[in-house]
Amino acid sequence: MKYLFFVYFLCSGLVLFAQDTTWVQTFTFDSITTRRADFQFPASLDTERFEKVQMYYKLKCSPLTAWDQYNCGEWDYLTYTRVFDHTGQFDSTAINGMQFLANCATPSQINLKPIPYTESDEWLMPVYTRMESGLGHIQINNGTTISTHPFLNSKQGSRYQFILTAAELVAAGIQAGPISSMQLNLVNGGELMWPLINMAHTQETTLNEFISAPFIGVFNASCAPGMPHAALVPGWNTFVFYQDFLWNGTSNILVEFQLNNNDFPAIQNLEFLMESTPNPMSVAYGSRNGTLTTSGSNYAMSSFVNEEIGGAFTVEFWARGEGNMGVNTNIMEALDSAGRRVFNIHMPWSNDNIYFDAGDETGYDRINKVATSNDIGSYTWNHWAFVKDQASGQMFIYKNGTLWHSGTNKNKEIGYIQKLVIGASGNFTNFWTGKIDELRVFKAALSEATIAAYYQQKVDNTHPEWNNLMFYHDFDDVRYAYDKSGNGHTLMPSEYGMVITDPNFGVYAGSEILNLRPLLKLSQDVAQGMTTTVVNLPILKEPVVVFEYAPLNRHFELTQTYLGAPEGVEAVYDFNGNIISSNPVQTTLSLNNQSLVVYNPPFEIIHNVEIARYITPYGIQFDLGPNGFTWIYDVTDYQQYLHGLVDLAAHNTQELIDLKFAFIKGTPPRDLVKREPIWSEYKSYNFGQMAADAVLQAKPVVLSDTADMFKIKTRMSGHGQVGNYACCEWVNNTHQIKVDGVPRFNWSIWDAMVCGDNPNIGQGGTWPYAREGWCPGDMVKEFEFELTPYVTPGDTVVLDYAINAVPSSDPGQAGGNYIAAYDLISYKAPNFQNDAAIVDVLNPNNYEYYSKWNPTCQHPRIVLQNTGEQPLTSCRIFCWLDYGSNLVFDWTGNLGFLEQTIVEIPVSDMNWWYEQDSSYTFTAWVADVNGIIGPDQYNQNSLKTVKYDAPERIDGPFFIWLTTNNKASENSYQLLDHAGNIIFERNNLQNTTQYKDTFDLAPGCYSIIIEDTDHDGLAFWYSAQVEGETSGQMRLRKVGGSYIEFFPGDFGHYHRYDFTVGFTLDAPQLILDPKVVIYPNPGSGPVTIEIEGEINWSADLYIKDLSGRELHHEKMNATAQFAESFIDFSAYPCGTYLIEVQTANGRYVQKFIRQ
Repeated sequence: MKYLFFVYFLCSGLVLFAQDTTWVQTFTFDSITTRRADFQFPASLDTERFEKVQMYYKLKCSPLTAWDQYNCGEWDYLTYTRVFDHTGQFDSTAINGMQFLANCATPSQINLKPIPYTESDEWLMPVYTRMESGLGHIQINNGTTISTHPFLNSKQGSRYQFILTAAELVAAGIQAGPISSMQLNLVNGGELMWPLINMAHTQETTLNEFISAPFIGVFNASCAPGMPHAALVPGWNTFVFYQDFLWNGTSNILVEFQLNNNDFPAIQNLEFLMESTPNPMSVAYGSRNGTLTTSGSNYAMSSFVNEEIGGAFTVEFWARGEGNMGVNTNIMEALDSAGRRVFNIHMPWSNDNIYFDAGDETGYDRINKVATSNDIGSYTWNHWAFVKDQASGQMFIYKNGTLWHSGTNKNKEIGYIQKLVIGASGNFTNFWTGKIDELRVFKAALSEATIAAYYQQKVDNTHPEWNNLMFYHDFDDVRYAYDKSGNGHTLMPSEYGMVITDPNFGVYAGSEILNLRPLLKLSQDVAQGMTTTVVNLPILKEPVVVFEYAPLNRHFELTQTYLGAPEGVEAVYDFNGNIISSNPVQTTLSLNNQSLVVYNPPFEIIHNVEIARYITPYGIQFDLGPNGFTWIYDVTDYQQYLHGLVDLAAHNTQELIDLKFAFIKGTPPRDLVKREPIWSEYKSYNFGQMAADAVLQAKPVVLSDTADMFKIKTRMSGHGQVGNYACCEWVNNTHQIKVDGVPRFNWSIWDAMVCGDNPNIGQGGTWPYAREGWCPGDMVKEFEFELTPYVTPGDTVVLDYAINAVPSSDPGQAGGNYIAAYDLISYKAPNFQNDAAIVDVLNPNNYEYYSKWNPTCQHPRIVLQNTGEQPLTSCRIFCWLDYGSNLVFDWTGNLGFLEQTIVEIPVSDMNWWYEQDSSYTFTAWVADVNGIIGPDQYNQNSLKTVKYDAPERIDGPFFIWLTTNNKASENSYQLLDHAGNIIFERNNLQNTTQYKDTFDLAPGCYSIIIEDTDHDGLAFWYSAQVEGETSGQMRLRKVGGSYIEFFPGDFGHYHRYDFTVGFTLDAPQLILDPKVVIYPNPGSGPVTIEIEGEINWSADLYIKDLSGRELHHEKMNATAQFAESFIDFSAYPCGTYLIEVQTANGRYVQKFIRQ
């Protein structure tokens, strides 16, 4: 066979030498944090022709990485290699808006009657009264103090509570039983509209806050002409209860006076005689209390905009969250004119952290902390203050006047606020549900002392930062957000009814604790003659809030705010809320809406072209080797972007990256015309929208009339974990492309085997499990489809993407997404008629990506490709280790243009492996294509040479020692010869069982392969945690000697160990110093510690902590060349230990991690 091979060389003048390749280095391991930069590619590339362009993507774990505290980043993140294609063309984006927003809507016309106005609706309300005649009253107390309490009838509302003690009631002669009436002593007289009197039993003897008690309503009649009760007069006035209060004779009585619907207050307050008390026995609030209420679908926009904040800022408010735990929410967010975050509070995010962000156009500082249900989600009122102090570089969060969280080195100023949204994000998403009260914003960093002093008080000009108060909404009295700072700001609600006045909700900040009680008489006589009177309760119409905008400096600037009664009717409603009569509102202001437009700054059109995608490994306790790990991408289809000054981005900062390009000069199978996106450059698509054909719709594409052939290249990866089956990361969907309405290409990007076959074993996370189109620590694969048979150059073709429907049984999957790129590649006609290429060598090969199969002396496997236009039906493949001896294999089959197949080359004589030279290279060459004797049309792609490493050598008897876990049915192992014949196998294994199989093999090449059908190896943390799977282990050991190989436990789908017996493919082994071997490491239970070398029958084992403190010492079982010990680490705390072995020749140390 040697003779025939060299005849080829002599007759054809064939010269076999390396292809001419230009290397271009971009990022290096020294590019610690730089992940986008400009690189000048050689000008010579612009005129050269390339057979292939490859990208060498090398990553390395290092403590220099800036992403997190791990040498390799903790999580499996998407990363992209992108070229930013600068076109030199400029464009600008138009932003459309409207001149007026009315309650966040944009009607064509807005009609209103500006405040102040009296337009109101009336509601029929029953009032119950009984007769006063015949009632005698007993005076309870005495006093001469004059006060406007308990009813502030000049306000829209008030609330007052006081205590009557059982002792004073008994002393006055009140007995257990019904109380039917009450008298109050007035200094003056006047009207009292819409009062309420409530009474309850209590054990309290003093008051320092309002008490929520099981009140009984006893009085609700207005005292005015035309009302059921006459206007009040100076002296004693009687309030006959419409139902008795039954006093139990022993409890104190809590009396509550309310005004809550007094939209038309009196001009002058009533004045009452009061008793001074030695202790606080009453509490008063001089307003109608209100709150801003958000439902989870509404929000409010503030007129506090067009403001440059600067270095100091405080926002404080009371909040009562309702069901927000585990939900993404924004209780408020401020954006600048470019839509960038300036200020934000997530309360909480879905991880139940409260996030506080503050910054400017360059980014924002952040602090965050996990919150409890009592903090944010259990219908509990808490006061919160968020403070940014740029001068000191600090941010603070205070809860109920006390520091809750803080952060330092927060040095960004707070930028320009152009939009402030309450109850949602600045883009009206992530709605927050609950109630807000006492909302205040300061251009100052309030101190803890100031916050503590005022958080339960109203704010007025006595506040130390009053001059820096920007706006203040207490939501009291009126049904809109009135600004009590005097700066005239308001909130525009997205719907009516968000400002709610209700005495049972809200925070009574500024309540007065009083040593006063009204003079009081009570009656226990029987009241007669119940009468029901229907009265009309007028409620002022809630105003519409209108913001007017004008174009300014590329955004819409708020220029004016309007509040007024909206157009419609003044209605009278019956008891069921039905309108029984109405009159139109007479509006006096009409605003005609019109469209506005502004243009963003001109920008260069830059195409963000993805040329490759990668998913980072789970990096805890993971390493990519001292020199890093390389993935090789074929980027030939993107060579049009790789010339001149290239704006390139790659990876993230979880690992170090070395990135270079190999431009292999020569003739490609077909020349590239151009690459272009079909729908857009790569982007994220929602699965629900994809399934509904709302995106990636049928699109006409004009094919190049200068091209002859066309291909569709797709790059897809599924993400998100929503729905019952965690779409789209963990769901196997089917994908389709239609050509002119006809389904032509159907494919699945799910591959159950790929992740578990990853050579980067032992990652953290759930690395070995199949996903939708990707695996942690690996390239995202591309799928290519030849379009040429279905189209004609120069024509317009309609391309349409389709995916299976969202399962009706799991509609939540619609929230998943795909990151997808769909490229159209155009080519010239094939350059060859009869041509074949050796694309790759799978084994033998020392390329780390093939390390699960290498080193090996099994039958070589090569990847054969048809690079000629004619079908490839036969060829002859030559393989050699040096030029003196070769294998010859005649292949037959049927490959279309650019189709590939894996070819295994039989090695019938193991002596062939002896022929290697010192370079350890393997070469494959293809010739005799389609029966044409000799080299094919383009010989440069016919030859492939790779480096390889020799497998280890085992001589003498050894045994395979397998300890199964409690899922042994998932495992099996085989012993194979060089041809793949099974010499021995074990399956049907039993749980937690030890198997020891001894072998003494004839000279040859062998492989031991252990497999796991669940792709979780023998020991995998996730299976242990979720499935309760225990750990197994497998190792090879010489009979009566040392260990040969420790198989990893976390190997995924399989682990392969190749070795020779009786001969060595490698160079002679050097005699090395003894080395400590620990197995398993990390470990948590029994551990084997051994050392091999010149032991001389004596070795001592020491276990020490990292400070050098000795924890254990023992003599090892030692022979002349070997020593071992067995230590149970289950009683040791988790951590890192030093394992030290001392012999007569030295001291040897290895680290051990106790998991």
